[in-house]
Amino acid sequence: MLLRVLKDFAKGNDKFEIKALSIGGKLLGADQIDALASLPTYDQAVAMLMSVMLAPVTKLARTFNEVPAKVTRAVAAVRDQKKEAA
Repeated sequence: MLLRVLKDFAKGNDKFEIKALSIGGKLLGADQIDALASLPTYDQAVAMLMSVMLAPVTKLARTFNEVPAKVTRAVAAVRDQKKEAA
């Protein structure tokens, strides 16, 4: 979060430049800071994970709902054919 704020501030101020940053005792260069600043926030990462986890379940539910719909359409088509024949 702090990195993102600093990067946004640096975009608006030409004289402010991030050259290095120490996180957890490790020195990070400018290229690594850009990579960290572009990572999603915790909430965004959790939302992305939940959508990935939910997709197969949603697809399975749609598949199960499609079977009765196909049967209903087939019965309606047979009914319409019998009405036309009569």
